[in-house]
Amino acid sequence: MNAVSEDVEKLVEKELEAANERFPQFHSSHEGWAVIREEAEELRQETDDVEEALNILWERVRYNMQPHPRFATKIKERAIAAACEAIQVAAMAQKYLDMLERMEKEESE
Repeated sequence: MNAVSEDVEKLVEKELEAANERFPQFHSSHEGWAVIREEAEELRQETDDVEEALNILWERVRYNMQPHPRFATKIKERAIAAACEAIQVAAMAQKYLDMLERMEKEESE
C-alpha cells in the first residue's frame, strides 16, 4: 500500500469537514454529480498541465539540451495541485455518499 494513503484519507476527511462548514449538503443527485464533475475537471486540467511540462522536459532530455529546473518545478507544483484536486474529488464523492445515506434513512422513517 502507498506510504501516504492513510494521510490522504485523513486529508479527504479534513476537506469534507471544511466543505460541509462552507456549503450545505447536496440537495439532489444532480447537484452532487455536478459538483463532483467540476472537481474532476479541475483535476484533469492539473494533470494535463503535468503532462505538458513532462513532455517539454522530455524533449530537452531527449535532445541533450541544457537542463532547466523550470520544467521540473512546474511538474512538482502542478502535481501537488492535482493531488489537492484529487482530494477534493474524493471528498465530494464522500459527500455524495453521505447524501445517499441521509436520503435512504429519511425514506425508511
